[in-house]
Amino acid sequence: MAITGRSTTRHRAKSMPNTDIGELFVQRFSIVRVYVAILLLLAAAIVWSGIKTAESIQQYHQDYKALQDMKKQERTLQIEHQRLLIEQQTFSATPQIASRAVAELGMYTPTFKDKLIIQPGAAVAIPEAVSTASVEAE
Repeated sequence: MAITGRSTTRHRAKSMPNTDIGELFVQRFSIVRVYVAILLLLAAAIVWSGIKTAESIQQYHQDYKALQDMKKQERTLQIEHQRLLIEQQTFSATPQIASRAVAELGMYTPTFKDKLIIQPGAAVAIPEAVSTASVEAE
């Protein structure tokens, strides 16, 4: 029995580690699967983070370009506003108004003949057509 007992224990010792090695492989592979899953999730998170960063930088560049365009437009409008203010001041000057009235509207300065001064208690003004007829009649 001693010989068979030894061989049995040796045989058992050999068979037990085989079972244990198989169980260890199963446990290690299940742990490796968990690690692989975690690493895949981390890789996906890194890729997603990179994509979102690139999108936000692109949006920033577009917004910055729009801001620069608006600033350029603001400067152009300020220059136009200043030019219009200067033009308004120029045209509001009395000599400029008089010369434009003569040139564009055909206005003229009335002569003494065209003026009629009315005073209270004075003689009644006779219209020109009536006074011309009475002068011709005489």
